Amino acid sequence: MKPNTLAGLVVLAFVVAGVLWARGYRLVGPDLASPEGPALQQRQSPEPRGSEGSLEPRVFRPGNTAGTDATLPDITLRDATVDLGDVRVTLSVAPRPPVAFAQRFYRVQVQANGAVAQLAGGRISFEMKMPMGDHRYSLVPGADGWQEAVVVLPFCASGNPRWHAIVEGTVDGRPVVARFRVELTKPGFAPAP
Repeated sequence: MKPNTLAGLVVLAFVVAGVLWARGYRLVGPDLASPEGPALQQRQSPEPRGSEGSLEPRVFRPGNTAGTDATLPDITLRDATVDLGDVRVTLSVAPRPPVAFAQRFYRVQVQANGAVAQLAGGRISFEMKMPMGDHRYSLVPGADGWQEAVVVLPFCASGNPRWHAIVEGTVDGRPVVARFRVELTKPGFAPAP
């Protein structure tokens, strides 16, 4: 075999392995180092607010589930709430749908024991399976107890639109972490009238 052919095959193998990795395929065993460890796994509440077609927020509670992307509350088309016992974290994005490379307002509201509470040191960060750079934003006070950040996210060259939004901070000195998912729309999308 010629050296150029062998080098080409090695490069091809690395490209195929990179594509499989970017799409989330695992070539060996379970991913034990997943950032979605047992403490952060969430599932849909058996009784979400609003019907399936409704734009009412859905409430999610931590559960003992597999921790896949499908178990994370989706904020693409409506607000979502994560129930962490006596603390509830609601995340909203406007305008919808969230479009890549366009400014969007991400708003967070926290309730503790049924009353609006301050998320001290509040921040929202965004990540996806493929490294896409640092996307961390501090939350600043907004109207009616909301905290907000202006966010711009890129669209992944692989075509994967899914991002994870992680809201973090403390409520009454207690750490709070809530994970959500969001599907970005490619630039140039115009919603139907």
